[in-house]
Amino acid sequence: YEFIPSEITVKVGQQTKLIFISDDVSHGISVEGLLSDVDIQKGKPTEVEITPSTVGDFQGQCSWYCGMGHDKMKFSIHVVR
Repeated sequence: YEFIPSEITVKVGQQTKLIFISDDVSHGISVEGLLSDVDIQKGKPTEVEITPSTVGDFQGQCSWYCGMGHDKMKFSIHVVR
């Protein structure tokens, strides 16, 4: 019930590819202001491209209930100049 890495830093205005892989069950990924409910299937890499337009810290989380540790599944995307 964790993201590795749990924090990443990207540049504002720069297109960035994020690759999510789940080793246990399917998950949904949401990052308010950047991503909404992306389907991550177990064992299948999922690529998502973002181009942040605002500097700041964005909290990501699993958006589908996935088990007892679901509330711990959080990560941060830091957008810098």
